[in-house]
Amino acid sequence: MYYAIETNIFGMQLMTGFAQCAKDPDVKKYFVKGKKLSKKIVSDYSKILLESDISVPSSISAKPTASTAAPFSDKLMMYCTSLFCSFGLGSNALGTAFSLRTDLPLSLISTAKDILTYGQEGGKIMAEKGWMEEPPQMEDRVNLIQKFIFAALEHVRGFFLSDKIKDS
Repeated sequence: MYYAIETNIFGMQLMTGFAQCAKDPDVKKYFVKGKKLSKKIVSDYSKILLESDISVPSSISAKPTASTAAPFSDKLMMYCTSLFCSFGLGSNALGTAFSLRTDLPLSLISTAKDILTYGQEGGKIMAEKGWMEEPPQMEDRVNLIQKFIFAALEHVRGFFLSDKIKDS
C-alpha cells in the first residue's frame, strides 16, 4: 500500500505537469482524468491505512513547475502514461496475489479495473492520432504451415523440372 500511495502521488504530479503542457485538447483532458484517478487511488488507499491505524506516507516534496512549455511531445507523454498504467496493473496484481489480508484484494482489483479502463482510453486516443503501431499479434499457424507446404511443393516441382532429372 505504501508503494502504491507514493507512486500515485508521483503520478498525480506527473499528470499535472503533462496536462499543463499538452498541446492537444483530448490529450490534455486525458491527463487531467489521470490526475483525478491518481488522487482517488491515494485517497482510497490512505483511508484503508488510517482505518488500520497505520500511518500514511508523507507526500513527495517535489511538485510540477508552472511552465507550460512541453519538454516532450504529446505522443511521448501518452506513451509514458501507457507504460505507467501497465506498471500500475502489474503492481496491483502482485499486491493482490501476496496480500495476507482478505479485505485488500477486493480494493486492489477495483483499482486495477479503473487503471485498465483509463489505459484503454489512452490507447484509443493514441490509435486515433496514429501514434500507436499495431499491437503484437499471435502468429497465424495455419497460414505458416500452408506457406511451408506450398514452398516445399514448389521446391519439389522445380527439382523435377530441372535439368538434373533430364540428365539422369
